[in-house]
Amino acid sequence: MKPLRKQGIILFTVLALVLVACGGDTAEETVEEATPEVVETLDSPAVTTASTVDTGVGITSDPCPSEVGGVPTGADPSKGCIYLGLLNDYTGPYGPLGPALETGQRAFWLWANQSGGVGDYSVAIVEGYDTGYNPQKHLEGYNAQKDNVAAIAMSLGTPQTLFILDEMDKDNLIAAPMSWYSGWSYKSVDKGLVIEFGAAYCADGMNSVDWALANYPVDVKTIGIMGYAGDYGGDYAKGVKAAAEANGLTVAWEYVVPSPEFDVAQAVGLMVTQPVDAYFPAVGPGHMAQVAGGAFQQGLTPLSMMAAPSFNDAFVREGFALAPLFNSGSMYLMAFVGPYEMDTPGHATMRGTFQAMGIDSANTFLVAGWASQHHLKGVLEAAAKGGDLTRAGIRRAAANVYVDSDGMMPTRELGQNRADAESFIAIPDGTIGSGVRLLAGNYVGPTAGSHDWESGPCS
Repeated sequence: MKPLRKQGIILFTVLALVLVACGGDTAEETVEEATPEVVETLDSPAVTTASTVDTGVGITSDPCPSEVGGVPTGADPSKGCIYLGLLNDYTGPYGPLGPALETGQRAFWLWANQSGGVGDYSVAIVEGYDTGYNPQKHLEGYNAQKDNVAAIAMSLGTPQTLFILDEMDKDNLIAAPMSWYSGWSYKSVDKGLVIEFGAAYCADGMNSVDWALANYPVDVKTIGIMGYAGDYGGDYAKGVKAAAEANGLTVAWEYVVPSPEFDVAQAVGLMVTQPVDAYFPAVGPGHMAQVAGGAFQQGLTPLSMMAAPSFNDAFVREGFALAPLFNSGSMYLMAFVGPYEMDTPGHATMRGTFQAMGIDSANTFLVAGWASQHHLKGVLEAAAKGGDLTRAGIRRAAANVYVDSDGMMPTRELGQNRADAESFIAIPDGTIGSGVRLLAGNYVGPTAGSHDWESGPCS
């Protein structure tokens, strides 16, 4: 992928063609989705179209800048501007992935602005703030941006977003998370401020076990669990344990600790001293490679089902020392959304936009960045249609509106107090641009299918 600041030369004529007819590669599996009937309620701001629109902080009658950080916005100079904040990680544990997430988000709004924007407004993401994946720095970044934005395009991390939630509540400031914590689906946790997308980690954990039992090439009787406590590892582990109990599996060991305390030697030691048929890791890509490599050096290659944040497509590329291991067929993963090659209208639009921008990567985190903005766009459109683009109006829209993603994810009703359970399951494959081959899309196993998702978050 080209550096973020070097994607400034955009062929808008090419992009215009993309908007008319998006083609692209097709995935090996087409996932069909039944679209539920959408019924607006009287509380929904989308039920009527207002003749005038109230605006507030982060929205101007002046047009958006033509570019931010060297990347064109595609803004219409005849329209006003909705500004979005960005709390990213450039120097912390997800520093290598932050630029890809951001590129996907900026590309989304370039396409959205060229497609008409949000009512009488285009949308621009401000310069990103480096939080280093640290909650305190996350709060500093929030305070630096809050007086200039109408919403936040990305709040990276579960503990980090929870750390600023009271401030968001006070300021009526919603955010799209880069996190799939099950609590984001419940107002008792997120106060109706977090615009979730994709399956929760907990649902992924349940589905990972059920799918593995039905599809792994060997019988699985004993498993191990490792992850980051207080982050996605804890939520994923809850789902894995629920499915393990439902299926009568033995959890031989569980190593779930805060990310700064994660010890690769201890994790590998558990795998060596207490061998399992399969293990379910929810750690960062760096620790994932070290754990898998350490076990491999000890002659161990147990089947693995990685949580989505554990994998990086660099693992399967030529020149990476562990590429043969990750390409061996023993490693599987859950995916944020369907991978780059998936055959949906939303994926086709995304591919066409990336190609028009000169982005030659199919990285999973690019796709996640793009997908994360679909539901936020739906909320802003509902608020504009209802005539209230103040922060309170945007928050009200987020509490009760249907949002879709052109098939990238199931249509969702925000504010329903129920987590979505559909998961995407893939296998690393270095012959494919995204580095992953889709095995199952919108999969719901028996455990997640019978779970009471209205009972609240898993952790």
